[in-house]
Amino acid sequence: MAAKTTHNYKLVDDKGDLKESIAELKGKLERNTLLAVDCEGLSLSRKGALTILTVATEEKAYIFDVLKLGQAVFSEGLGEMLEDKSREKLMFDCRQDSDALWHQFNVKLTGVLDLQLLEILCRHRRTASGSQSSARNKRRRCQITDEVENISGFRRCLERYLGDVDLVRKKEKGMQAVKLDEEVWKKRPLSDDLIQYLIVDTITMFRLYNKMKNPNEDEQARLRVASERYVDFYRGRRERNYNKYERNAYLALDIIPEKGRIDFAVGDTACTGCKRKFPQDEFPEKRLSIGDQKCRVCMAVEKDWRY
Repeated sequence: MAAKTTHNYKLVDDKGDLKESIAELKGKLERNTLLAVDCEGLSLSRKGALTILTVATEEKAYIFDVLKLGQAVFSEGLGEMLEDKSREKLMFDCRQDSDALWHQFNVKLTGVLDLQLLEILCRHRRTASGSQSSARNKRRRCQITDEVENISGFRRCLERYLGDVDLVRKKEKGMQAVKLDEEVWKKRPLSDDLIQYLIVDTITMFRLYNKMKNPNEDEQARLRVASERYVDFYRGRRERNYNKYERNAYLALDIIPEKGRIDFAVGDTACTGCKRKFPQDEFPEKRLSIGDQKCRVCMAVEKDWRY
């Protein structure tokens, strides 16, 4: 089947058209190095199935059918783009995408600007609480669980920052299709609702980025560092647990650096929940004494599950 093309997207599901589509994409990128990237699939992660990869410029989304094309999608040049640190990619919560790309296709994603993290930075600016947000990351002997940071979903960001009813409607229709059929990303042909969902999830990132970004170089540097940590958050783990401590609606600790910094304190004490290592002063002494030390995020997760 030849690639299906409209004014704002191109569906690529035929090997004969793959080279032409990637060449077209590369040609557009000679004028602009910024991309938007999103993956879809079943239980997207190293153990799931990555079936769709969408790569977009500000004007057009290229929807690559990985289920049909397989490794060829990446070996024909897309893998090189995704691994090129100089070519920045807008993504929204890149953690599962990165895990799937590496463990399924040996593609090491880099150069990401993660908009889920940018939204947190923007939120701090909008509420004039930047100094408070920095304080949340400082170690204390007795952490309280209301010091953790919530993360927002893409739909929520569309409402909060763009207020575009049509975009939200398209996003919701796609979400509903996925909710009704968990196998939907393996079925062909893709429905119009799913295609619109893919377009919204990528092309719209440029509008969100322009709305939320701050030209301040310190913040941009912190965003780049945070995004690289996010990219490796699941990918770098030898084993994954897929439990409540690994997957929740909180920002993990030591992802976004404090103002004026691009590094974190090195620790050697593992949290018994998420298994990540932190300095000892992250944990209450009582928890340390019984060998059940949990970081403040995992304590918040425990509290949620109790209630």
